Amino acid sequence: METKLSRSRKSAWAMGSIADVYMTNALNYLAFPIYNMGLGVDPRLLGWALGLPRVWDAVSDPLMGNISDNFHSRLGRRRPFIIIGALLCFLMFGLIWSPPTFLSVTGIGWFFMVMTFLYYTAYTIFAVPWSALGLELTSDYNERTRVQAYRTVFQAVGGLGLGAMWYLSQKWGGGNDVVGVRIVGWVFGGLIVACALFPALFCREKLQVQAQPKIAFWPAIRATFSNRVFLLLIAVTVCVMLGIFMVNSFSLYINTCYVFGGDKEGVAKLNMVANFAFQGAGLALVPLIAAVATRIGKKPTLIGGLLMVVVAYGTSWWFYTPENPYLQLITLALAAPGLSCMWTIASSMLADICDLDEKKTGRRREGMFGASYSWACKAGIALTMVLSGYMLNWSGYNAEIEVQPESVITTMRLLYMFVPMGFVGLAALLVCFYPLSEKRIHELQKELNRGISYEE
Repeated sequence: METKLSRSRKSAWAMGSIADVYMTNALNYLAFPIYNMGLGVDPRLLGWALGLPRVWDAVSDPLMGNISDNFHSRLGRRRPFIIIGALLCFLMFGLIWSPPTFLSVTGIGWFFMVMTFLYYTAYTIFAVPWSALGLELTSDYNERTRVQAYRTVFQAVGGLGLGAMWYLSQKWGGGNDVVGVRIVGWVFGGLIVACALFPALFCREKLQVQAQPKIAFWPAIRATFSNRVFLLLIAVTVCVMLGIFMVNSFSLYINTCYVFGGDKEGVAKLNMVANFAFQGAGLALVPLIAAVATRIGKKPTLIGGLLMVVVAYGTSWWFYTPENPYLQLITLALAAPGLSCMWTIASSMLADICDLDEKKTGRRREGMFGASYSWACKAGIALTMVLSGYMLNWSGYNAEIEVQPESVITTMRLLYMFVPMGFVGLAALLVCFYPLSEKRIHELQKELNRGISYEE
């Protein structure tokens, strides 16, 4: 396995992250504006529609990881599935924003439910092998962080367009976002498939790895989830997911009902600018994050990043204000570097955990670890999506009422501040117990090179 990688190779793999950021986040950005505010679908049904497919991921992700780890072909273990998944995601993404017009409101909600199951299955076929390919590109402790830094940079570049999707839906629909989103779905679907095919076309795999013995699905699952360091990383990630995404949709409603007083076009413009600020702030500091992690270590860097997120959300009560709507960009600019730190460092830590697993099992199983970690992320998002629909309903929000009561707005603002602070703060505390330092990884790799493999 290579240790130092060329910029072109890291870039070719990281191009897939542009597709990944849309595949992962676009539904969360558009579901409530289009299906709830535009089409009137019950937010609880939307929450289940966004959450239940992630329960299916509990089976599909590890299964795809095990298939990918054991697959043999002339193109490698990962690339054939990346291609198939990319094409399917393009088709599903275009269709999901074109609900049949003859259906009732409830029928449209169920259409969205079915389509999310199909869409996330296609996403699994792409994302699990693509993520595994990134984990196995290099064995160097710090180069792994740089690979994931490229991923974060490309994610941020791709993510610049997320905030524009609702705005473009309004513009391309002549003021009717439900009509315009049909165009947006196919246009951004084309962007997804173009970027998703890049790593399959321009990243060569190490084909000799395919010679390793196969491992059956259930033994592979048991071996993966018996790794205590891996479980710790999952706990950290799920805490961050709960903290951020459980109240993420509240920002839309706080801005619409409180900051802009019902002006949807004003909110859409702000969302577009805010997304540029968020992604731009994260993008600008990714090289610094990689440099700091190389100098002081992954663990202290990640703790510092998570504490930045806690501080950022603590400012939201004062910075989300009708007097100066764009003041909230400060909150987002403070949170962005910390979240970029989370996604960069956690993925690099996962590659290190694969070394620990190889020492115990004698196999390279990036597919299973990447899939299991991906499932944990999706499970966290699933829980937050289900809870977010109920929390919105519990806050008293009613889509049929033009002006929401002050008590509803206050409840949403308090939840938007304190939920992220609590869960992300807990994640920072858990990181303190992460045991794999650079020194420890070098020791593990020396033992692996000498052929030592045993249970600790």
